[in-house]
Amino acid sequence: MSATLITLTAAQDIQTVRQALLALGHARARWASTAIAACLGHPNMNIKKTAAGVLVRAGTPTAVPALLFWLGHHDNPGLRGTLVEALRAILGDAYPATVLAAAEHSEDGRARELLLAGLDGTLSARSVLALDDQASRVAPTLLALVATRHVGLASGTVEDLSTALARHGITTPAAPSQGTDRGADVDIRSLTTEGWNQPAALRLAERHELPHPTRLRVLRPMLPDWLRLAGSEPAVRARVLRLTLRLCPAPWTTEELTAFARCTRVLLDGLEGLAEAEAEAEDRHDLIAVLEAVAPMLPTVLKPAVAEVVRALPAAPAGSPGRPSTLTLLRSLGAVLVRADLEQALASARLGADPRKAETAVLRDSFAAPQSPQSPQTPQPPPPPQSGAATASAKSEEWRAALDVAVRTPSALEEFRRRCRKHDGIPGSRDRLTALIEAYASAAPEVRAALIDWMTDIQPLDAPPWTIAETTHAPPPRPRTVHIDDLDQPRSTALRERLLAMLQASAPDRRHTAAVALLEWPEPEARLPVLRAFLHGRVDVPVDADLARALSALGETELRADAILHDRVALVAGRLDPCDLEPLVPLLLEWWEHDPPSSSSAAGQALRRVPGDVLAEHLGERLDAGAWGFLDLLVGQSLLRTPALQQTCRRLRGEGRDDLADRLLLADGPLRRPDSVRQDAAAMAALRDRAPAAPTGASQPPSRQELLDLARSGDPVRIRRALTRLAEGHGGPDPDRDPACGT
Repeated sequence: MSATLITLTAAQDIQTVRQALLALGHARARWASTAIAACLGHPNMNIKKTAAGVLVRAGTPTAVPALLFWLGHHDNPGLRGTLVEALRAILGDAYPATVLAAAEHSEDGRARELLLAGLDGTLSARSVLALDDQASRVAPTLLALVATRHVGLASGTVEDLSTALARHGITTPAAPSQGTDRGADVDIRSLTTEGWNQPAALRLAERHELPHPTRLRVLRPMLPDWLRLAGSEPAVRARVLRLTLRLCPAPWTTEELTAFARCTRVLLDGLEGLAEAEAEAEDRHDLIAVLEAVAPMLPTVLKPAVAEVVRALPAAPAGSPGRPSTLTLLRSLGAVLVRADLEQALASARLGADPRKAETAVLRDSFAAPQSPQSPQTPQPPPPPQSGAATASAKSEEWRAALDVAVRTPSALEEFRRRCRKHDGIPGSRDRLTALIEAYASAAPEVRAALIDWMTDIQPLDAPPWTIAETTHAPPPRPRTVHIDDLDQPRSTALRERLLAMLQASAPDRRHTAAVALLEWPEPEARLPVLRAFLHGRVDVPVDADLARALSALGETELRADAILHDRVALVAGRLDPCDLEPLVPLLLEWWEHDPPSSSSAAGQALRRVPGDVLAEHLGERLDAGAWGFLDLLVGQSLLRTPALQQTCRRLRGEGRDDLADRLLLADGPLRRPDSVRQDAAAMAALRDRAPAAPTGASQPPSRQELLDLARSGDPVRIRRALTRLAEGHGGPDPDRDPACGT
C-alpha cells in the first residue's frame, strides 16, 4: 500500500497527489519522507502546503535539506509557517542551530534573509551578540532583521544590541509619535495586566496607525476575545479584524486555527466588508490566507457556503506570486473550479503591479501547466540536426512562432487553429498548453477569450491531464545508457571508491552528494568517512543514531587532532546512548573547561546526558582541588550519597557556599519503589517458612504424631496434606478411636 501511495505522489493529477500525501501523513509513513519532501517542489501551492504539513507528522532528517531549501526560497507566509513547524518537529532543540548553519553556508543574500526570518521569536539578544562576537556571516543580516522588527527576540530588547548595530551601521526605524505610542501602550498594558477590556480593545482597534506587530504579540493569547469583538461590533468589524491579523500572524497553532474556524462567519463578513470598503489589498490577502488555513477544519456542509461567498467577491489587486489567492482557497474548500472562477482571478491579476506576470501565474495554477523549459527571450542552441529530437524541436519552434503571429486578431487565431487540426507535427498537449499560456499576456484583448477556450479544450479546469492518447501512442523511451560514473548503480567496491573520491572534492555540492549517498549504505564502514568529513567541517549532514555510533571507531588521538571541530564531536556524542558516552567523558570535560562558549556549550549538552554518578566519579579529582565550576554539570541530578560527595558538601558549607551545596541532590542508595518495604517483608516471611532441606538418605514418611502436630499448627496447605495422609492411613469403616484426634 505504501509503495503505491509513494508512486502516486508523482502523478499528474493534483487531487491524486494531494490525497496520496494525506494518506501517507495519516499513516505517519516516515519511510516515505523523501518522496513527500520531493512534493515541496510541486508547481501547485496547495500540494506544497500539503507536503509540508505531512512532514510535520512523517518527517525524518532526510527531509531537512528540502525543508531548508524552500524556507530560503519562498516567502508565502502560510507555507513558511508549515515549513518551520515541520523543521521544529524533526530537529527539536537543534532547530535554531541548523537554520543558522544553513544561513551561514548560503551564498544567496535573499535566501539567507528568508532562512533567518524563520528564527522569529527563537534567539535571545545574548545569542545574537554571541554570533556578532564570533564574526559570523549571518550577524549583519540578522541584526538588520531584528532592527526592523522582522525577527523578534525570545528575550532581551533591541536596545541591548545598540553597540553591535552601530558597529555595522544599522539604524533602527524611526519610532512613531510619542502621543500615539503612549496611548497604545496604555491600552496594551491594560489588556495584558487587567484582562480583557472591551473599551480598551476598541480604542486600540480604531487607531489610525496601529502599533508594530512585535508590540502586539503579547495580545495573541486573547485571539478568541478579539474574534468575538469583531462579531459583536459590525460597525468596526473591519478594523478589529485588521488588528487581529496583525497581532496573530502566521504560522498559527492548532488552537488558534480552531478559534478562527469557530468564527468563520465573522471572517466572511469581514471579507465582504473589506471588498465593499475598498480596503487595502493586504488585509484581503491576510483574510484569504486565514480561510485557506482553516478550510480543512470546516464542516463539509459549510464549505459550499464559504465558496459561494468567495466567488461573489469583486476583483481586487492580486498579491505577489506565492501569496494566497481565491483559486487556492476554492480548491482548499473542495470546490471544482469553473470558467467564472478563472475570469475572476484574471481580473484581479490585471489590477496588480505586474499584470502580465500575474496573469501567466494564474493560468499556470489553473491548468496545472509546467513552466516552459526555455525562455522565449533567451533562445537555446538547437540540438544536432541529425537527431530526431532536433526535428521535433524545430517544428515546435515553428509552431510557437506561428502562434505568436496568430494571437493578434481573432480571425488569424481561428485560421491557425483550423490548420492545426489538419496537419501533423504539432507539439503535444502539454507543450501546446504552455505555449498558449505564454502567448496570452501579449495577445490582443479580443483574442484572449478564444485562447482560454482553446486551453479548456486541451485541459479542462480541475481535471487530470488529458494525455491518455498521447501516452498510449508515444514511442517507448530509449534504453538508458549506463556510464561508469553513475551513482545509482548497485553497491560495489568501485562505486564506493568513486564516492570516497567525491567526498574529497573541492566543490561542496559534490561532497554533499557523496555524503548523502554513503549514508544510505548499511555497512558501518561506509559511514565512517562521512563522519570524518563532518567532524572536519567539509560536509553538513543530519546526525542520527547510526552515524553517531561510528564515533566509537575513532580513537582519542584522532579526536584531539587540530582539524577536528570540537562542537561537532560534541553534537555527535549527544546522539549516543548515555552508556556509550562514558569513554568520551574525559575529553568532553577538557573541552567544556577550556574551549570558547560556542564549543563548550555543545560539550556541556553532551555531558548532561551522562549518568550523574558516572560523571561525579570522573569529576572527583577536580572537586577535590576546589574547582566548583564543574558542579554546574551535576546540579539537578539525583546522585548516590558517596563519601566523596559528602566531603564536597561539607567543604562547600564551610566556605559559605550553602546555596551550591543545597543544589546537589544526594540520595541514600538506589531509589526504590514505594511498595519495596512490603515486598521485603513478604520475601523474609517466605524464607523463614521455607521447609528444611531433606536429608541425604532415604526419606521416611512422617509418623502419626507428626501428622497430628502438623494438622494443628501448620498453614492451610500443610493441614490439608496432613489430614489427607491420616485419612489414607486409617483402615476399616469404623471411626478413629485415637484420643488425639478429638482434641
